[in-house]
Amino acid sequence: MNATDNDLVRSFFAAVVNPLVQLMFAAAIVYFIYGVYVYFIKGDGDADRTQGKNHILWSTVGLFIMISVWGIIAVLERTLGV
Repeated sequence: MNATDNDLVRSFFAAVVNPLVQLMFAAAIVYFIYGVYVYFIKGDGDADRTQGKNHILWSTVGLFIMISVWGIIAVLERTLGV
């Protein structure tokens, strides 16, 4: 890959991928907050509390996976000197 291709890839990531990742983080956080709302405020019955628990659990898993992948990519970039 030459310098022009490298600049193209960097600009693509800056313009497309980074905003998408930020949107996914925001969506997972909103999903988590919605789960907390369903569990504590709306959770009158067992079904609501179970649904709230599931929202909280899966949004936490999703955030953990996204943060882990972000960390692995950062380590690879530093290791490879990219």
